[in-house]
Amino acid sequence: MQLVLLAGELGEKYGQQHEYYNLQTPADAIKLLCINYPALKTELIQAHHNGVGYKVIQGGAAMGYDELQLPFGSKPLLVVPVITGSGGNGVGQILLGVGLVALAVVNPAVGFGLGGAVGFGAGAVGTAAAATFGASLIAAGGTLGIGLILSGTASLLSPQPQLPNSGAGRIKGQGTRVRGEGPSGITRGASGVESYAFTGPANTVGTGATLPVVYGRVTTGSHLLAANLEVSDASDPLLMATQTPGLNTLTINGERLTRGFESLGGLHSKLGVRDVNSSNDNKRIRVEETFGDAGSDRFLRPGEIITAGGLDYKSDRSKRKKLDVLFEVIRGLYDYAGAPGTTKIDGFITYEITLTVTRSNKNGGDADVAVARTTLQGLVNETQEFSFGHRLEMPRVEKGNRVKLAVEIIDVEASDRTKLKVQGYGYDLI
Repeated sequence: MQLVLLAGELGEKYGQQHEYYNLQTPADAIKLLCINYPALKTELIQAHHNGVGYKVIQGGAAMGYDELQLPFGSKPLLVVPVITGSGGNGVGQILLGVGLVALAVVNPAVGFGLGGAVGFGAGAVGTAAAATFGASLIAAGGTLGIGLILSGTASLLSPQPQLPNSGAGRIKGQGTRVRGEGPSGITRGASGVESYAFTGPANTVGTGATLPVVYGRVTTGSHLLAANLEVSDASDPLLMATQTPGLNTLTINGERLTRGFESLGGLHSKLGVRDVNSSNDNKRIRVEETFGDAGSDRFLRPGEIITAGGLDYKSDRSKRKKLDVLFEVIRGLYDYAGAPGTTKIDGFITYEITLTVTRSNKNGGDADVAVARTTLQGLVNETQEFSFGHRLEMPRVEKGNRVKLAVEIIDVEASDRTKLKVQGYGYDLI
Protein backbone atom coordinates (compact mmCIF):
# COMPACT_ATOMS: atom_id res chain seq x y z
CA MET A 1 0.00 0.00 0.00
CA GLN A 2 1.19 3.51 -0.86
CA LEU A 3 -0.11 6.58 0.97
CA VAL A 4 -0.78 10.01 -0.56
CA LEU A 5 -1.67 12.91 1.77
CA LEU A 6 -3.29 16.20 0.75
CA ALA A 7 -2.67 19.10 3.11
CA GLY A 8 -4.62 22.28 3.80
CA GLU A 9 -7.57 23.17 1.60
CA LEU A 10 -6.86 20.26 -0.76
CA GLY A 11 -7.39 17.82 2.08
CA GLU A 12 -10.61 19.51 3.13
CA LYS A 13 -12.03 19.30 -0.39
CA TYR A 14 -10.77 15.94 -1.64
CA GLY A 15 -9.83 14.02 1.49
CA GLN A 16 -6.65 14.08 3.49
CA GLN A 17 -5.57 10.46 3.01
CA HIS A 18 -5.56 8.33 -0.17
CA GLU A 19 -4.35 4.75 -0.42
CA TYR A 20 -3.07 3.32 -3.71
CA TYR A 21 -1.24 0.20 -4.90
CA ASN A 22 1.49 -0.41 -7.47
CA LEU A 23 2.32 3.24 -8.07
CA GLN A 24 5.55 3.52 -10.03
CA THR A 25 6.29 7.25 -9.55
CA PRO A 26 4.87 10.28 -7.70
CA ALA A 27 3.59 11.42 -11.10
CA ASP A 28 1.36 8.32 -11.08
CA ALA A 29 -0.16 9.51 -7.81
CA ILE A 30 -0.93 12.98 -9.22
CA LYS A 31 -2.48 11.37 -12.28
CA LEU A 32 -4.73 9.06 -10.26
CA LEU A 33 -5.87 11.92 -8.01
CA CYS A 34 -6.78 14.05 -11.04
CA ILE A 35 -8.73 11.18 -12.63
CA ASN A 36 -10.58 10.32 -9.43
CA TYR A 37 -11.31 13.99 -8.70
CA PRO A 38 -11.81 16.00 -11.91
CA ALA A 39 -12.38 19.14 -9.85
CA LEU A 40 -8.88 18.71 -8.38
CA LYS A 41 -7.41 18.58 -11.89
CA THR A 42 -9.21 21.83 -12.77
CA GLU A 43 -8.06 23.49 -9.57
CA LEU A 44 -4.42 22.53 -10.19
CA ILE A 45 -4.50 23.92 -13.72
CA GLN A 46 -5.95 27.26 -12.60
CA ALA A 47 -4.22 27.68 -9.23
CA HIS A 48 -1.34 29.85 -10.51
CA HIS A 49 -3.84 32.56 -11.49
CA ASN A 50 -4.66 32.88 -7.78
CA GLY A 51 -1.02 32.94 -6.67
CA VAL A 52 -1.04 29.35 -5.39
CA GLY A 53 1.74 26.82 -6.02
CA TYR A 54 2.46 23.42 -4.52
CA LYS A 55 5.19 21.56 -2.70
CA VAL A 56 5.41 17.81 -3.24
CA ILE A 57 7.26 16.27 -0.30
CA GLN A 58 8.40 12.72 0.36
CA GLY A 59 10.69 11.69 3.17
CA GLY A 60 10.94 15.29 4.36
CA ALA A 61 12.42 16.57 1.07
CA ALA A 62 10.65 18.84 -1.44
CA MET A 63 10.73 17.38 -4.94
CA GLY A 64 11.30 19.04 -8.32
CA TYR A 65 9.55 18.22 -11.59
CA ASP A 66 12.31 15.79 -12.62
CA GLU A 67 12.14 13.94 -9.30
CA LEU A 68 8.41 13.24 -9.78
CA GLN A 69 9.44 10.62 -12.34
CA LEU A 70 11.68 8.71 -9.93
CA PRO A 71 10.48 5.53 -8.11
CA PHE A 72 7.75 6.25 -5.57
CA GLY A 73 9.65 5.35 -2.39
CA SER A 74 8.46 3.91 0.92
CA LYS A 75 7.38 7.13 2.67
CA PRO A 76 3.97 8.82 2.28
CA LEU A 77 3.73 11.47 -0.45
CA LEU A 78 2.53 14.87 0.78
CA VAL A 79 1.05 17.58 -1.51
CA VAL A 80 0.98 21.02 0.17
CA PRO A 81 -0.59 24.22 -1.28
CA VAL A 82 1.75 27.23 -0.96
CA ILE A 83 0.99 30.91 -1.51
CA THR A 84 3.61 32.22 -3.95
CA GLY A 85 5.08 35.63 -4.65
CA SER A 86 6.58 37.16 -7.80
CA GLY A 87 9.46 35.13 -9.22
CA GLY A 88 9.06 31.87 -7.32
CA ASN A 89 11.80 29.97 -5.51
CA GLY A 90 13.14 27.88 -8.36
CA VAL A 91 12.90 24.40 -9.70
CA GLY A 92 12.43 21.78 -6.96
CA GLN A 93 10.87 24.20 -4.47
CA ILE A 94 7.44 25.58 -5.39
CA LEU A 95 5.78 23.84 -8.36
CA LEU A 96 2.89 25.07 -10.45
CA GLY A 97 -0.25 22.93 -10.37
CA VAL A 98 -0.55 23.11 -14.15
CA GLY A 99 2.99 21.72 -14.31
CA LEU A 100 2.01 18.78 -12.12
CA VAL A 101 -0.93 17.99 -14.40
CA ALA A 102 1.16 18.33 -17.55
CA LEU A 103 3.95 16.13 -16.18
CA ALA A 104 1.52 13.44 -15.12
CA VAL A 105 0.04 13.34 -18.64
CA VAL A 106 3.12 13.59 -20.85
CA ASN A 107 5.36 11.39 -18.70
CA PRO A 108 6.09 8.34 -20.89
CA ALA A 109 6.54 6.16 -17.84
CA VAL A 110 2.83 6.29 -17.01
CA GLY A 111 1.72 5.41 -20.53
CA PHE A 112 -1.09 7.85 -21.27
CA GLY A 113 -2.72 7.53 -24.69
CA LEU A 114 -5.21 10.12 -25.92
CA GLY A 115 -6.87 7.62 -28.21
CA GLY A 116 -7.26 4.66 -25.86
CA ALA A 117 -7.65 3.59 -22.29
CA VAL A 118 -5.12 3.76 -19.50
CA GLY A 119 -4.82 1.17 -16.71
CA PHE A 120 -3.95 1.80 -13.11
CA GLY A 121 -4.28 -1.61 -11.53
CA ALA A 122 -7.57 -1.03 -9.74
CA GLY A 123 -9.40 0.43 -12.73
CA ALA A 124 -9.10 1.97 -16.16
CA VAL A 125 -9.97 5.26 -17.81
CA GLY A 126 -11.75 5.16 -21.16
CA THR A 127 -11.33 7.18 -24.30
CA ALA A 128 -13.73 9.98 -23.31
CA ALA A 129 -11.95 10.67 -20.04
CA ALA A 130 -8.59 10.49 -21.79
CA ALA A 131 -9.67 12.96 -24.44
CA THR A 132 -11.02 15.35 -21.80
CA PHE A 133 -7.77 15.10 -19.84
CA GLY A 134 -5.72 15.66 -23.00
CA ALA A 135 -7.77 18.73 -23.90
CA SER A 136 -7.00 20.19 -20.48
CA LEU A 137 -3.31 19.64 -21.11
CA ILE A 138 -3.53 21.40 -24.47
CA ALA A 139 -5.30 24.34 -22.84
CA ALA A 140 -2.64 24.50 -20.15
CA GLY A 141 0.14 24.21 -22.69
CA GLY A 142 -1.37 26.96 -24.81
CA THR A 143 -1.41 29.29 -21.81
CA LEU A 144 2.06 28.76 -20.41
CA GLY A 145 3.95 26.48 -22.78
CA ILE A 146 4.82 22.90 -21.91
CA GLY A 147 8.52 23.69 -22.07
CA LEU A 148 8.17 26.37 -19.39
CA ILE A 149 6.07 24.11 -17.22
CA LEU A 150 8.49 21.21 -17.19
CA SER A 151 11.59 23.37 -16.69
CA GLY A 152 10.33 25.35 -13.69
CA THR A 153 7.91 28.04 -14.78
CA ALA A 154 8.04 29.85 -11.46
CA SER A 155 11.69 30.77 -12.01
CA LEU A 156 11.48 31.35 -15.73
CA LEU A 157 8.70 33.93 -15.30
CA SER A 158 10.86 36.08 -13.03
CA PRO A 159 12.88 38.95 -14.55
CA GLN A 160 16.14 37.73 -16.05
CA PRO A 161 19.14 39.82 -17.09
CA GLN A 162 19.31 40.14 -20.86
CA LEU A 163 22.54 40.09 -22.83
CA PRO A 164 22.81 42.34 -25.88
CA ASN A 165 21.64 41.06 -29.24
CA SER A 166 24.58 39.40 -30.98
CA GLY A 167 23.10 40.26 -34.36
CA ALA A 168 22.81 38.03 -37.36
CA GLY A 169 25.74 37.05 -39.55
CA ARG A 170 29.05 35.36 -38.99
CA ILE A 171 30.61 36.03 -35.60
CA LYS A 172 33.40 33.81 -34.30
CA GLY A 173 34.17 33.69 -30.61
CA GLN A 174 32.60 35.78 -27.89
CA GLY A 175 33.38 39.21 -26.55
CA THR A 176 33.32 40.48 -22.99
CA ARG A 177 30.16 39.65 -21.05
CA VAL A 178 30.47 41.05 -17.52
CA ARG A 179 27.74 41.79 -15.00
CA GLY A 180 29.66 42.97 -11.97
CA GLU A 181 28.43 42.96 -8.41
CA GLY A 182 26.66 46.05 -7.18
CA PRO A 183 28.03 48.33 -4.46
CA SER A 184 28.61 47.05 -0.95
CA GLY A 185 27.94 48.78 2.35
CA ILE A 186 25.45 49.27 5.16
CA THR A 187 23.47 52.24 3.83
CA ARG A 188 21.74 53.14 0.59
CA GLY A 189 24.57 55.56 -0.20
CA ALA A 190 27.15 52.82 0.25
CA SER A 191 25.29 49.76 -0.95
CA GLY A 192 23.19 50.97 -3.85
CA VAL A 193 20.59 48.25 -3.60
CA GLU A 194 17.20 49.14 -5.04
CA SER A 195 15.33 47.48 -2.17
CA TYR A 196 16.69 46.13 1.07
CA ALA A 197 15.61 44.67 4.42
CA PHE A 198 16.02 46.34 7.79
CA THR A 199 17.61 44.21 10.49
CA GLY A 200 16.13 43.57 13.91
CA PRO A 201 13.59 41.42 15.71
CA ALA A 202 10.56 42.72 13.78
CA ASN A 203 9.24 40.81 10.77
CA THR A 204 10.24 43.53 8.29
CA VAL A 205 11.00 43.01 4.63
CA GLY A 206 12.02 44.96 1.55
CA THR A 207 10.00 46.32 -1.34
CA GLY A 208 8.07 43.71 -3.34
CA ALA A 209 7.28 41.36 -0.46
CA THR A 210 4.19 39.16 -0.69
CA LEU A 211 1.38 40.06 1.71
CA PRO A 212 -0.13 36.68 2.58
CA VAL A 213 -3.81 35.98 3.20
CA VAL A 214 -3.98 34.05 6.46
CA TYR A 215 -6.77 31.65 7.44
CA GLY A 216 -6.99 30.69 11.11
CA ARG A 217 -4.78 31.84 13.97
CA VAL A 218 -1.18 32.88 13.48
CA THR A 219 1.58 34.51 15.50
CA THR A 220 3.50 36.98 13.38
CA GLY A 221 5.41 40.21 13.45
CA SER A 222 4.56 43.30 11.44
CA HIS A 223 5.31 44.70 7.98
CA LEU A 224 7.17 48.00 7.97
CA LEU A 225 5.32 50.22 5.48
CA ALA A 226 7.46 53.37 5.68
CA ALA A 227 10.47 54.71 7.53
CA ASN A 228 12.63 57.81 7.47
CA LEU A 229 16.18 57.82 8.82
CA GLU A 230 18.29 60.96 8.98
CA VAL A 231 21.78 60.98 10.50
CA SER A 232 23.22 64.35 11.38
CA ASP A 233 26.23 64.81 13.65
CA ALA A 234 28.96 67.21 12.59
CA SER A 235 30.24 67.88 16.12
CA ASP A 236 32.73 64.99 16.32
CA PRO A 237 35.64 65.15 13.81
CA LEU A 238 35.88 61.36 13.95
CA LEU A 239 32.44 61.16 12.32
CA MET A 240 33.17 63.44 9.38
CA ALA A 241 33.75 60.39 7.18
CA THR A 242 33.27 56.63 7.54
CA GLN A 243 36.86 56.11 6.32
CA THR A 244 39.81 58.25 5.34
CA PRO A 245 39.04 59.66 1.89
CA GLY A 246 41.49 58.88 -0.90
CA LEU A 247 42.12 56.92 -4.08
CA ASN A 248 42.88 53.81 -2.03
CA THR A 249 39.14 53.52 -1.24
CA LEU A 250 38.16 53.02 -4.89
CA THR A 251 36.76 49.68 -6.01
CA ILE A 252 35.48 48.21 -9.26
CA ASN A 253 32.79 45.54 -8.78
CA GLY A 254 33.79 45.29 -5.12
CA GLU A 255 37.53 44.79 -5.78
CA ARG A 256 40.25 47.34 -5.11
CA LEU A 257 41.13 49.57 -8.07
CA THR A 258 44.90 50.14 -8.27
CA ARG A 259 47.48 51.44 -10.70
CA GLY A 260 48.17 47.87 -11.71
CA PHE A 261 46.29 46.35 -14.65
CA GLU A 262 44.07 43.68 -13.01
CA SER A 263 40.87 41.73 -13.55
CA LEU A 264 38.30 43.21 -11.16
CA GLY A 265 35.02 41.31 -11.06
CA GLY A 266 35.85 39.86 -14.48
CA LEU A 267 36.73 43.20 -16.11
CA HIS A 268 40.35 44.25 -16.62
CA SER A 269 40.77 47.73 -15.16
CA LYS A 270 43.44 50.22 -14.14
CA LEU A 271 43.63 53.48 -12.19
CA GLY A 272 45.47 56.47 -13.64
CA VAL A 273 45.42 55.96 -17.42
CA ARG A 274 46.75 58.51 -19.90
CA ASP A 275 44.50 60.91 -21.76
CA VAL A 276 43.29 60.26 -25.28
CA ASN A 277 45.39 63.09 -26.67
CA SER A 278 44.15 63.04 -30.25
CA SER A 279 41.38 61.76 -32.51
CA ASN A 280 42.48 59.02 -34.84
CA ASP A 281 39.75 56.68 -36.04
CA ASN A 282 42.41 54.14 -36.96
CA LYS A 283 43.32 53.62 -33.28
CA ARG A 284 41.44 55.92 -30.92
CA ILE A 285 38.41 58.21 -30.66
CA ARG A 286 38.42 61.19 -28.33
CA VAL A 287 34.94 61.59 -26.77
CA GLU A 288 35.32 64.10 -23.90
CA GLU A 289 31.65 64.06 -22.96
CA THR A 290 30.48 64.37 -19.35
CA PHE A 291 27.33 63.03 -17.74
CA GLY A 292 25.26 65.71 -16.05
CA ASP A 293 27.35 68.52 -17.54
CA ALA A 294 24.57 70.61 -19.11
CA GLY A 295 24.36 73.32 -16.43
CA SER A 296 25.29 73.62 -12.78
CA ASP A 297 21.94 72.22 -11.64
CA ARG A 298 22.46 68.94 -13.49
CA PHE A 299 23.88 65.86 -11.83
CA LEU A 300 24.37 62.19 -12.56
CA ARG A 301 21.09 60.35 -13.03
CA PRO A 302 20.07 56.86 -14.18
CA GLY A 303 19.12 56.52 -17.82
CA GLU A 304 21.61 59.03 -19.25
CA ILE A 305 23.57 57.67 -22.23
CA ILE A 306 26.70 58.86 -23.99
CA THR A 307 27.41 57.38 -27.42
CA ALA A 308 30.33 57.68 -29.81
CA GLY A 309 31.29 56.09 -33.11
CA GLY A 310 33.82 56.09 -35.91
CA LEU A 311 36.52 53.75 -34.59
CA ASP A 312 37.77 51.32 -37.22
CA TYR A 313 37.02 47.66 -36.52
CA LYS A 314 40.24 45.63 -36.40
CA SER A 315 40.06 42.02 -37.52
CA ASP A 316 43.55 41.46 -36.11
CA ARG A 317 43.05 39.41 -32.95
CA SER A 318 45.81 41.25 -31.07
CA LYS A 319 43.89 44.51 -31.61
CA ARG A 320 40.28 43.49 -31.01
CA LYS A 321 41.25 41.82 -27.74
CA LYS A 322 42.46 45.19 -26.42
CA LEU A 323 39.59 47.64 -26.82
CA ASP A 324 39.96 50.15 -23.98
CA VAL A 325 37.42 52.65 -22.64
CA LEU A 326 38.78 55.55 -20.57
CA PHE A 327 36.93 57.57 -17.92
CA GLU A 328 37.55 60.51 -15.61
CA VAL A 329 35.79 61.41 -12.35
CA ILE A 330 35.57 65.11 -11.59
CA ARG A 331 34.94 66.68 -8.15
CA GLY A 332 35.38 63.52 -6.15
CA LEU A 333 33.20 60.52 -5.41
CA TYR A 334 31.30 60.52 -2.11
CA ASP A 335 27.87 60.83 -0.55
CA TYR A 336 26.41 61.96 2.78
CA ALA A 337 24.75 59.83 5.44
CA GLY A 338 22.06 62.51 5.78
CA ALA A 339 21.83 66.09 4.61
CA PRO A 340 24.85 67.77 2.96
CA GLY A 341 27.47 68.50 5.61
CA THR A 342 26.81 65.33 7.62
CA THR A 343 29.09 62.29 7.71
CA LYS A 344 30.62 61.41 4.35
CA ILE A 345 30.14 57.87 3.11
CA ASP A 346 31.03 55.99 -0.07
CA GLY A 347 29.51 57.16 -3.31
CA PHE A 348 28.99 54.86 -6.26
CA ILE A 349 28.17 54.91 -9.97
CA THR A 350 26.86 51.85 -11.78
CA TYR A 351 27.13 52.06 -15.56
CA GLU A 352 26.97 49.74 -18.55
CA ILE A 353 29.39 49.78 -21.48
CA THR A 354 28.23 48.33 -24.80
CA LEU A 355 30.36 47.87 -27.93
CA THR A 356 28.59 47.50 -31.27
CA VAL A 357 30.18 46.59 -34.59
CA THR A 358 28.46 48.13 -37.61
CA ARG A 359 27.99 46.18 -40.86
CA SER A 360 25.95 46.57 -43.98
CA ASN A 361 22.53 44.90 -43.86
CA LYS A 362 23.54 42.28 -46.41
CA ASN A 363 26.21 41.12 -43.96
CA GLY A 364 23.78 40.80 -41.07
CA GLY A 365 23.51 44.39 -39.79
CA ASP A 366 24.94 45.82 -36.59
CA ALA A 367 25.96 43.44 -33.79
CA ASP A 368 26.41 44.05 -30.07
CA VAL A 369 29.68 42.26 -29.40
CA ALA A 370 30.64 43.15 -25.82
CA VAL A 371 28.92 44.43 -22.69
CA ALA A 372 30.11 45.20 -19.17
CA ARG A 373 27.92 46.38 -16.31
CA THR A 374 30.28 47.88 -13.76
CA THR A 375 30.15 49.65 -10.39
CA LEU A 376 32.72 52.24 -9.35
CA GLN A 377 32.63 52.91 -5.60
CA GLY A 378 34.75 54.89 -3.18
CA LEU A 379 35.18 57.87 -0.89
CA VAL A 380 37.25 60.54 -2.65
CA ASN A 381 37.10 64.22 -1.72
CA GLU A 382 35.87 66.88 -4.11
CA THR A 383 39.36 68.35 -4.52
CA GLN A 384 40.71 65.13 -6.04
CA GLU A 385 40.05 64.06 -9.62
CA PHE A 386 41.16 60.78 -11.12
CA SER A 387 41.04 58.76 -14.33
CA PHE A 388 40.67 55.04 -14.92
CA GLY A 389 39.98 52.61 -17.73
CA HIS A 390 38.53 49.22 -18.65
CA ARG A 391 39.58 46.72 -21.31
CA LEU A 392 36.96 44.75 -23.24
CA GLU A 393 37.41 42.00 -25.80
CA MET A 394 35.53 41.69 -29.07
CA PRO A 395 34.93 38.54 -31.13
CA ARG A 396 35.83 38.27 -34.78
CA VAL A 397 33.08 39.83 -36.88
CA GLU A 398 33.15 39.04 -40.58
CA LYS A 399 33.03 42.20 -42.69
CA GLY A 400 32.92 44.41 -39.61
CA ASN A 401 33.17 48.11 -40.37
CA ARG A 402 33.16 50.43 -37.35
CA VAL A 403 33.00 50.08 -33.56
CA LYS A 404 30.39 52.18 -31.72
CA LEU A 405 30.49 52.86 -27.98
CA ALA A 406 27.53 53.41 -25.64
CA VAL A 407 27.83 54.14 -21.90
CA GLU A 408 24.63 54.26 -19.83
CA ILE A 409 24.20 55.27 -16.19
CA ILE A 410 22.29 52.45 -14.46
CA ASP A 411 22.29 53.66 -10.86
CA VAL A 412 24.06 56.36 -8.87
CA GLU A 413 24.34 57.63 -5.32
CA ALA A 414 26.87 60.42 -5.07
CA SER A 415 27.23 64.13 -4.39
CA ASP A 416 25.44 66.40 -6.85
CA ARG A 417 28.84 67.85 -7.74
CA THR A 418 30.32 64.54 -8.89
CA LYS A 419 30.76 64.25 -12.65
CA LEU A 420 31.71 61.23 -14.78
CA LYS A 421 33.45 61.95 -18.09
CA VAL A 422 33.95 59.51 -20.96
CA GLN A 423 37.43 60.47 -22.20
CA GLY A 424 37.52 58.17 -25.20
CA TYR A 425 38.02 54.66 -26.47
CA GLY A 426 40.40 52.83 -28.75
CA TYR A 427 42.94 50.03 -29.07
CA ASP A 428 45.64 49.35 -26.49
CA LEU A 429 45.30 52.67 -24.63
CA ILE A 430 45.83 51.39 -21.07
